Amino acid sequence: MLVVFGLASYPQVFLGLQTFVYRDFGYFSYPIAYYFRESFWRGEIPLWNPLNYCGVPFLAQWNTQVLYPPALFYLLLPLSHSLGVFCLLHLLLGGLGMYFLADGWTQNRFAAAFAGVVFAFNGLMLNSLTLPATIASLGWMPWVVWLTEKAWRQGGRTLIVAVAAGALQMLSGGVEMILLTWGLLGALGLAELVRGKGPRGKMLWRAGLIVLLITGLCAAQLLPFFDLLSHSHRQETFRAGQWPMPATGWLNFLVPLFNCRSYQGGVFMQNNQNWTASYYVGVTTLALAALAVWRRRGGRAWLLAALTLFCLILALGDATPVFRWLRQHSSILGLMRYPVKFVILPVFALPLLAAYGLNEKQPVAEHNPIPSNRRWHLIWPATGLLMLGIIGWAFRFRRPNDDYAVVVFNGAVRAILFFLIVGGLFWLEKISERKLSRRLQILLLLLVWFDLYCHAPRPSTVNRAIFEPNPSRFSPSTPSFGTARAMIPPSANGEFLRSYLPDLTDDYVSRRFALLANCNLLDNIPMCDGFLPLFPRACQSLFFLDPAGPLLDFLGVSQMITIQGNSFNWEPRSTFMPLLTGGQKPVFADEKTSLPMVVSTNFNPRQEVYLPLEAKAFVTATNASAVKILLARFHAQHIEAEIEAGAPAVLVAAQMYYHSWQASVDGKPVPLWRANYAFQALAVPAGRHSVTLRYEDRAFFIGVMISLATLAGCLVFFHLQPRFNRA
Repeated sequence: MLVVFGLASYPQVFLGLQTFVYRDFGYFSYPIAYYFRESFWRGEIPLWNPLNYCGVPFLAQWNTQVLYPPALFYLLLPLSHSLGVFCLLHLLLGGLGMYFLADGWTQNRFAAAFAGVVFAFNGLMLNSLTLPATIASLGWMPWVVWLTEKAWRQGGRTLIVAVAAGALQMLSGGVEMILLTWGLLGALGLAELVRGKGPRGKMLWRAGLIVLLITGLCAAQLLPFFDLLSHSHRQETFRAGQWPMPATGWLNFLVPLFNCRSYQGGVFMQNNQNWTASYYVGVTTLALAALAVWRRRGGRAWLLAALTLFCLILALGDATPVFRWLRQHSSILGLMRYPVKFVILPVFALPLLAAYGLNEKQPVAEHNPIPSNRRWHLIWPATGLLMLGIIGWAFRFRRPNDDYAVVVFNGAVRAILFFLIVGGLFWLEKISERKLSRRLQILLLLLVWFDLYCHAPRPSTVNRAIFEPNPSRFSPSTPSFGTARAMIPPSANGEFLRSYLPDLTDDYVSRRFALLANCNLLDNIPMCDGFLPLFPRACQSLFFLDPAGPLLDFLGVSQMITIQGNSFNWEPRSTFMPLLTGGQKPVFADEKTSLPMVVSTNFNPRQEVYLPLEAKAFVTATNASAVKILLARFHAQHIEAEIEAGAPAVLVAAQMYYHSWQASVDGKPVPLWRANYAFQALAVPAGRHSVTLRYEDRAFFIGVMISLATLAGCLVFFHLQPRFNRA
C-alpha cells in the first residue's frame, strides 16, 4: 500500500522523467551529492571542499552523508535520477517503520497502517524530500524507536539489530532528528523504569550498551563533526532562535494554509519561518489522538501527548518563556537552530496517538464491530466546528494581499475529507464481514493519503537535465580551480534571496549561472562563499559585509557579480593575485589588530602578510624578499609547489586556515600559521625547495579505527551470541 501511494505521489521522479529542484534540493543537496560523487569516482574520501568559503571541511559537516552506506545508491547510479528516488525510498522506509512500531504498540494492523500512511505522507515528510539528510533521518526514526525498545527488553541479537538501525540514522546526518529520537527514547525508557515492567538492571545495561556501540560505530563521523563544531561560527551563535513557529502555527494542524503567504512556485509558507511549508498530519489524526489521550489513563499515550505539547510550546520560540529559559540554560538548543524544528516530534507522535485512538474504537478483532463510544461522538463534531471557525476567521479578517480564497477553499476541502473519513470509521464499526471490512479500510487509507497528498500546493518537479554540466554557459575567463575565484558580494546575495522568477526552471537556471549557494560545485568553479551549516568562524568576520578591493585581490577574485536593475552580470577583475604567493614582509599582530587591517582599503597583500604573535619566534624573515613560484599544483586535499627564495621568506596560500592542514618543506614538517587573519602561511629558507600542504584529519582517522574495532566486536557478538544462550 505504501509503495502504491509513493508511486502515485511522484511517478515522474520514480521513472526518471523529472526530479526535485525546489529550494535546498537545487542549491544545497544536489550540488553536495554531486561533489561527493565526483570525489568517490576519483577514489578520494572528500574530507575537504576547496571550492566554497576558500576551503572548508566537507565530511565533518555530517549532513553530507559521506559515511552513510545507503548513499551508494546515488553514487553508483545516474545522480539526477537516483537522488530523488533515494529521498522517496526513505519516505517509504519511514512509513514502513511506523507501521511496525504502531503494530507493536497497538496489536492492530489497521491502526498501524493508518499511522504508517500518516507518517510517510504528512506535510513535513513531503517537504523534507528536498533534504536527503533530513528525510533519511526521519525515515530511520521509527525503526530506531521500535528496535531499541525491543533490544532493551529482549537482549541477544536484537541489540546488534538496534545498533545497526541507530548507526544508520546517526550517519544519515539529520542532527535534529537524531537528538529528538533519542530524547523520545530516553523518555520512554525512563517511564518504563518507573513502571518497573521488567528487570531494571538489564534494561539499563542494554540501553547503555546500545548507545555506546552506536557511538563507536559512528566515531569516524562524530569526531570530525565535533571538532569542526568547536571551531565553527555556530559556537558563537549557539543561542540563536530564528524561524520560530508563528503564534497561529498550532491552527495549521487543522487548516494548513491559514495565515500563510504565497511563496515561490505557488507554495505557501508561514510568516517568520521558511524551514518547512507544512507539518500537516491530517485532521482525523488529531481527532483520534485526542480520543486516545482522553480514553487512556497514563502509559505511552499520555507521555506522547505531554512531549507533543512541550515541543509545540518550544516551537513557538521566544514567544514563550519556556524556550527563552531553556535557551539561556542549555546550549544544546543551538544544534536545533530553528525553534520550528521542534515540530518534528509532534509529527512523529501524533500518528502513534491516532493508532491508539483507532485501537480504542477497534481494540482487538478488527472484524468484530463494537459500539462507538460517547467521547468520539463529542470529539469529531468539536473538531469540525473548530475547523469551520478557523475558516470563517480566515474569511472574516482577510487582509488585502491575502490569498484568502485559496485558504478558504483548501480548508473546506480538508473539512469535507475529515467528515468522509469519520463517516467511514462509523461505517467500519458496523460491518461484520471481514472482506468488506478490509475493502473499507483500504478506501479509508486512500482518503487519508489523498488528504495529506493534496493538503497544500507543492512545488512542481522539473526536467532532470537542468542539473547536467554545461560549461558553455560560462565565459572563457571563468575562474578554474587553483587559479582564481568568483564571488557574489553579500549585498548582491541578499537581492537574490529576496526575488524569484515565477517559473522554477528559469529561476534555477538563472541562480545556477549566478553560482548561488553551492551551485558552483556543479561546474567545479571555486567561490569565496557558499551554503553550508558549519564553516570556520573567521568567514563571518571577513565576508559578512562586502569585502574591500585589496582583500578581493588576495583571495584571487577574478569575477564578481554586479546587479543592475532586474539583471545581473559577471564583471571581470584584473587585479587579482595568484592563490599561492611569497616574499611578503611579515607583520606580527593579534587577531583584534589584524582583522580591521585585512578588511581595510589600506591592506597591501602583495607587500605584507599578517601573522600571529606566536609565529615571531619561528619566522626568520624580517622584510620583503624575492620568491619565485616555479610550479604550483592544486588538488582537492593537498597543494604541491616548487619555489625559489633568495632569502628566508614567507609563503602565503589564500586558502582558509584549519588546524588539520599540515605543511612540509622538502619532506620535513614545518609549522603552518594563520595568515591575514584566516588563511595559511609557512616560513621557507633561502634556496630552492619543494613545499607541500596536505589535509590530514586526525579526528577522522582515530574515528575510523574506533569504528572498525566496534564493527568487528558487533559482528563477533552477533555470530557467537546463540552459542552463549546454548551454554
